Amino acid sequence: MESLDTVNATQTPRKPRPALSLRAVIGLTVVLGIVLSSLLVYMETATRLRDEHTNEIRIEMQQLARLCALALREPLWNYSLEEANSLIEAAMINPDVLSINVLEANRNPFAARERIDPIPGESITMTQAIVRQDAVLGELTIRISTAGYHIKLATITERYARSCVLISLGALLFILVVMHWRLVQPLQRLVAASQQLIHGRLESPIEAIRQDEIGSLAQSMEETRIALRKLFGEIEQRNAELKDANENLEQRVAERTQSLTEALATLSRAQVDIIQIEKLASLGRVVAGVAHELNTPLGNALTVATTMADVQDGVRKEDATGKLRHSTLLNALERTQTGFDILIRNLDRAANIVQNFKQVAVDQTNDQRRTFDAAHVVQEVLTLLSPGLRKANCKVDVHTIEGLSCDSFPGPFGQVLSNLVMNAVIHGFEDLPGGVVSVHLNRVDADHLRLTVHDDGRGMSEDVRKKIFDPFFTTKMGRGGTGLGMNIVQGIVVRILGGSITVDSVPDKGCTVTIVFPTCAPHMNV
Repeated sequence: MESLDTVNATQTPRKPRPALSLRAVIGLTVVLGIVLSSLLVYMETATRLRDEHTNEIRIEMQQLARLCALALREPLWNYSLEEANSLIEAAMINPDVLSINVLEANRNPFAARERIDPIPGESITMTQAIVRQDAVLGELTIRISTAGYHIKLATITERYARSCVLISLGALLFILVVMHWRLVQPLQRLVAASQQLIHGRLESPIEAIRQDEIGSLAQSMEETRIALRKLFGEIEQRNAELKDANENLEQRVAERTQSLTEALATLSRAQVDIIQIEKLASLGRVVAGVAHELNTPLGNALTVATTMADVQDGVRKEDATGKLRHSTLLNALERTQTGFDILIRNLDRAANIVQNFKQVAVDQTNDQRRTFDAAHVVQEVLTLLSPGLRKANCKVDVHTIEGLSCDSFPGPFGQVLSNLVMNAVIHGFEDLPGGVVSVHLNRVDADHLRLTVHDDGRGMSEDVRKKIFDPFFTTKMGRGGTGLGMNIVQGIVVRILGGSITVDSVPDKGCTVTIVFPTCAPHMNV
């Protein structure tokens, strides 16, 4: 079939490692089995032969020792050395006898005969007492060789080797003939059938040759052929359907791409809008702080101006009567001077607040890069946030170092600080009577600063800490929280200021946010 040929053309089967044929393996197995069996039988026979030969020698030696002891008692009694040697010589006729030694009762040598041991270590020794009328006259020691079994062993070895070779050849020939008839030929037919399957020719059925394991294999291959034919038919049908579907794929891809592009553009616009909303919210908090801060000096200025107007009106009325006293005029001038001093101080304070607000508002709305003192920006932002902090009964502990000049973006930097401080007030001191927010700004090295915002509030769990920078994650869902505050802070710190931000917190032990940023921000479009 065309689809299968394509698969065969693109996938080259891995060649198996060279190995012995099945006939060679079976032949070697048979030969090794026969050889090992014969070897085991041979070893058992050799051991039994040696034991039997040794027992025979031992019996023969016992008989020879008794006969020699009986024959030597008279020569030993009469101290007839010549007769004793004759008897020993007669006993040495047996070629297996290696030595005969006769000792007197006092352990002195009497007579001896010895021949060379053909195989050292292959011998046994026996000692027999020479007794005459219940009196021990001496001792007879006979040593006989047991090496005679080697001749028998050589004969058996030759016979077993010849039998092993003949049996192996006969069994091998018989097995090869039977295997070729019962195994090799059927397997060759199955291999030929499998080649038909490999090349995709699935029309010819695979017939079972006989009802045995080979027949079961043939039946399994036939079932595989049927299943493959059915599968390839389904694949052809799927390919036709896929071809029809692919004809309109480009159009659907183009439509989906356009849809995704529009969705991405909408998402980008939404992200920009959310950032702008967050900036306006931050600026709104600043405006509220400015309004609260301006209320006091302007109220004081209004009160002083009213008082000064009343003093001036009193002087004018007294002057209209023509009875204006010098003391009244001096008192009016003194009170007017005091009022001017109070008025100037309050108006200077209001002007400073307006100037700080103007700078912070410009920075947070324009995102312009400029050189600024980071400590001054921190003071300006915290000054404008102080009304909200006092309302929440929160104290701010500030530690900064003057002269921390930065070539960066003061607006995003102030927005980050504002968000972190207000986030501590809103989340850290929720349902608490108040607390302390600590702001530390110091130098890490010549090119980096560290801003740390710590609160002693509620803290957060490890699960919340891990998700704090995730967009739309908030613990105030449904209560005004958007879940974007810390995500925006992270984006400003990383993408605009070129720094890094970490959060450490333990439940009921507060939260610490640490920001490390370079004094010279990376050059980029913001």
